[in-house]
Amino acid sequence: MTNLGFLTLGDDSQKRPDFSKMSETDLRAYVLAHRKDQSAFYAYVDRMHERPPIAVIEAEEWSEERMQEAIDGAKGRS
Repeated sequence: MTNLGFLTLGDDSQKRPDFSKMSETDLRAYVLAHRKDQSAFYAYVDRMHERPPIAVIEAEEWSEERMQEAIDGAKGRS
């Protein structure tokens, strides 16, 4: 894992990783290692929602028209 960076929360000096500074891989590993940490889970889910959607088109179905439909459909969902 890389340097995660830490935030101090409240007066109790409790330290928690700064999820915004973690790579996607490190954040996923942290979530898997700390399954009860809801803040980490929500940070990971938010990060996944920032990704562009993936369109899968089978080779037999591929055409310029089908590709444009997939792109237009993805734009409509964002």
